[in-house]
This record gives sequence, structure tokens and C-alpha cells, in this order.
Amino acid sequence: MTGLRAALQVLRRRRNPPLRIPSAPRLARVAETFSNPVSGSESPKPTKNYKLVAATILDRATRTGELSRRETRDAAWCLWETSPALSSHGPVMTAVIRAAKESQRKQPFRALASSYLASYAPKRSGIDQIGLLLMQLAVRMGSPWKELQQELNLFHPTIGPSVLASAAVERGASPTQVLQSYGLGALNSQSGLVKYCIAEALQQMRDHRSQDHEDRLDWVKSFALRNERDLLFEEQGPLVADALLLPFGEVTPPEAISDKFLDLLLRLFGDPRLHPGRWVRMQGAAAIVRRWLTKQSLRQFLEVVDQTAVDRMWKHRRAFWGAVYDRELISDAWVVFGQQGAEAARRAFGKEISFATFDGSTGDQGHAVLLLRVGRGVVAEWSHSGRCIIWHDASAQGAPRLHARNYRPASLRAPRDASPDLDSAVFAITHSNPENYHWQTRVAQKLHQMTGVRINQSQYQVI
Repeated sequence: MTGLRAALQVLRRRRNPPLRIPSAPRLARVAETFSNPVSGSESPKPTKNYKLVAATILDRATRTGELSRRETRDAAWCLWETSPALSSHGPVMTAVIRAAKESQRKQPFRALASSYLASYAPKRSGIDQIGLLLMQLAVRMGSPWKELQQELNLFHPTIGPSVLASAAVERGASPTQVLQSYGLGALNSQSGLVKYCIAEALQQMRDHRSQDHEDRLDWVKSFALRNERDLLFEEQGPLVADALLLPFGEVTPPEAISDKFLDLLLRLFGDPRLHPGRWVRMQGAAAIVRRWLTKQSLRQFLEVVDQTAVDRMWKHRRAFWGAVYDRELISDAWVVFGQQGAEAARRAFGKEISFATFDGSTGDQGHAVLLLRVGRGVVAEWSHSGRCIIWHDASAQGAPRLHARNYRPASLRAPRDASPDLDSAVFAITHSNPENYHWQTRVAQKLHQMTGVRINQSQYQVI
């Protein structure tokens, strides 16, 4: 027998399909839902024409109201994924339910249970009927069905997916991993039940404020995304964004955490300042991202310029604009970098961050400008020239607009009629004598004029 077995192995290795295998029909893809079945689960046969089978079963059930044992098993795979879909036909449903109840075998139940999990959707025709039937029969069907029903209420058409989703979130696992822990073969990541359970899990995360933020991020990256980069289900985009962001509420997390969330969210949906249309269905999440991006833009400017600025001057500017941010006067921020700054920003904050660049003018490649929306006005804070320019009205002609991709340096400089006069339409001041708090006091006065909020020297004083 050893020689025969070896010969058979050689033949298997030499055997190649002579023809190109056609693409799998829909029922074959459903069969893949149970790629690692255990004893007790069923799957459709990829070689069988279930569309023809469904038509035959429908005709027989309509005429006689009876189904054979084989037809009952096959009918399970024709309830939702074929045309005709047998779940929409009363005589077939009646015959299938009666046959499953009366059968002394487990096979009809296993086929129905497997089909139910693969094709589950809460509003599908017949889902409630089949779910309630499976609930009644599961206890006498042995493992793993008995435990799945008793502990997870798996087949309850409305409660089951919610319970499974809760178990997945609590364990930091996917719904299919939870089912595997009970001994059920792996569900395809895009099967009906898994899809619905992921949506349920995301909704539970969205409404649960006490969950650890980084645990939530890890769960979403592992189980709601494909390869941690793309949405597993495109229609769940708003749920993903809301689950990640809404639990933060008005609290801005430490920068190390917010940067991780922003890196993923910007990769999935883009920057809402540049692509607002992608955030239309998630306005609450977009507002949080904008708030975090405002702080991140301020950090980009401060941390990148910090590498080349003169410390005597720069430490006072860092303290001042930090105080302005802490008083919540900055509603939006945007940074313009020269080539050197752009490279440094990507190294420090990652490739997904957004900022503008100068239009190629060689004289400003080492410079940067921080654009801020404060009240009705707009501020341009230059890095190296030591100049702060404030347009009292951001809508005025010549005032710079935030969120452009490129800027001419001249468009961000003070016009000829700018002055340090607080009543000037364009206020401009040089950052001189920082130790005497001269420029800080004047800019604070201008901001108070624009917002009604006073910033005291004690809030930006360098000790």
C-alpha cells in the first residue's frame, strides 16, 4: 500500500486543470462563508445550480405542499441568495419549517442555521420566521448550536446580533472569532451576520464613553477595516468615524492619542477642511476632527520652526500663541511651509497630514507662515521675518484664505497701508523686545478688540 499511496501523491502533483476555472457563482461565494466548517455546520455545493433547484422546489411546494429530505436541505440555500428567493413564497416556507420540525435528523437544521448566518440581514423576508424556528430547535441539536443559543441568543432575529456584538467588543475580538471560540467554523468576514454585528459593535462603541480609547482604535483597525487601511464595508464609514470620535465628546486627548486617530481618519476620509463632502454624513465627528486639526496645525508650525528659530525670540512666541489657543480663540488654523519645513513636517507628523506650500519662490524655502482664524479676522504669523499681520475682516479684499494648497509669499505679507495702529484694517507688528512683552501686549490688545476676550500677560509670561 505504501507504493500505491506514493504513486497517487505523484499523480496529484502532476495533475493540472486543463481549462480556466470560471468565476464562482453567488452560491459558491456563500459556500466560502464556511471555509473552516466544524462538525455540525453545512455549506452549499458549488457545483449545484441552485437557481434551477429553487425553481423546482418552488413548483413542487406550490403544487403539493411537501418537500423531500434532499429538497428541504437544498431549500435552505435558496431562501435568500437565489432567484427566485424562496423565503418570499409562503408555501415553501411552510414546507421547510414543517420538515425541519418533524425531521429526526440534524442535517436540515444545520443547513438552515448555516444559511441564516451567511445571509442574515434584519429586514430580509423570512429572517424572523427562520430565526425563531432555529431558536426552538437549537437546544436539541447539540454543540455548538445549543451553547450558542443559550449563551448568546444567537438565533434571535433582533437580540442575537446585538449580544454577539457586545461579546466581541468586550473580548476585543471579531464576531467570527467569538463564534469560533464556541467551536463554530469561521464565518467569512463579509457574511451577513458578521457585517451586521460589526455595525452593532460600532454603534455600541459610539455610545459607550468609558471604553479605553486606544482599545477602541485597535478594534476598529483590526475588525472593521481591511488590512487596517480600507473600510471593510463602505456604507459603514459614518459608523466608523462616529465610533472612533464621538466618545471623546468635548475632551481633547493627549497629542500622542489624537495623532493616532487623525492618522487613520485622514487616510480613510481625507481632511474635512479640504474634502468636506466626504464628511457630510458625520458632522459631529467632522467637528471633532477640525478641532484636533486646529491644534495639530499650531503644533506643526511651532515644532517645525522650533528646529531653526532663535530660542530667545521663539520661546516667547510659542508661549503667546499657546495661550491664545488655550483661551479657545482660534477657530481654525493652516500652515504654509517652504520645502524644508514641508519635509520636516512629514517626518514629524506622518504622510497623511495636510498643509500648504509656497508656490516655488526660492527665497522662502526655509520659512513658514501660520494662518489663524480668530473672531472675524485672520492672522498671518511669519516664522523668520518676525512679523505678525492681522486682517481685521477675513472677508476683506486681500485677506488670505485658509486651506489653499499653494500661496505666493507676497499674498501673505503686510500690505503697504498696514500699521501697528489697533484701528487699522490691517494690523502689523514686528516681534521686537520679546522680554519686555511689547509685541505680545499689542497683539493681545488687537485680539481683544476682535473677540472681546482679554489675554493677560500672566498667561503667556515666560518664566
